[in-house]
Amino acid sequence: MEKEVFMDTNVFTQIVGDIQSAADNLVLSDSALKNSDCLNGFPAGVEIIEALKEVHTTSKLYRYEAAVALPKGLLTLRDSMIEVDESVSRSLRVDKTPGGVRIESKR
Repeated sequence: MEKEVFMDTNVFTQIVGDIQSAADNLVLSDSALKNSDCLNGFPAGVEIIEALKEVHTTSKLYRYEAAVALPKGLLTLRDSMIEVDESVSRSLRVDKTPGGVRIESKR
């Protein structure tokens, strides 16, 4: 079982940017909430208004998490993987030999 991760950081960064952009553009219209006064006259209408308020509150939270928190976490992950890769590559010595290559640890 291989325990290796290969990542094209440019593609990864573009995907994260696309996620961020899509989330930024996902804005739920509040027109239904603004026009909900007619629902106040009966109990089910009041519950509908409360549900609409909850949907708007959670959509704002979702948009923040998807547009800010998730991309920040993914980019931190990318940067950490790059740093680990650079650290590992600095710790190895690769020599070309007639039979191929020889890899030795610099430790």
